[in-house]
Amino acid sequence: MNTLADQYYIKALDQYPYNLEEAIENLGYALSHDNEHSGANYLMGKLQQEQMNNLQSAEEYYLKALANNPEDLNVCMAYILLLIILKEYDRAKNLITYATKLRGVDLSKTYSFQALICESQRDYAKAISLYKEARLEAYNEDCLNHLNSEIKRVKMKRKYMDKISKEEVVN
Repeated sequence: MNTLADQYYIKALDQYPYNLEEAIENLGYALSHDNEHSGANYLMGKLQQEQMNNLQSAEEYYLKALANNPEDLNVCMAYILLLIILKEYDRAKNLITYATKLRGVDLSKTYSFQALICESQRDYAKAISLYKEARLEAYNEDCLNHLNSEIKRVKMKRKYMDKISKEEVVN
């Protein structure tokens, strides 16, 4: 049976990101009926991150959502990405480790997040290796195409960094 909070959350989910005003209004109603509603907190965190660029507020909503539903993979994945953006790599790695143990997790995403951390730390060889691992866990063509483009992009970045390094040595 859906609660009022569920009904408002579903309306907000349907509106996001195309009608932000309606989405925000429905999220407000959902959270006023159930302040701990995991889905509503997740979507509010996503809205804060993607639309408002309020990363601290997004983190608070994600943490609240996880506190109420620690196995919500949507929240885990969104929060991992936020932690990477915040350069909180150790926390992101811990959450990735936790998420890989959850039932139904998309392992290609967890490998991709690990690759993104390595790339952020300029360990391009490890990032490429992890993207290749992610390909083994990909089960649709869109995902494979995305991972192949990520590998290509990181290889180009590595080549560029090698070129810069060689130029610095010459100068």
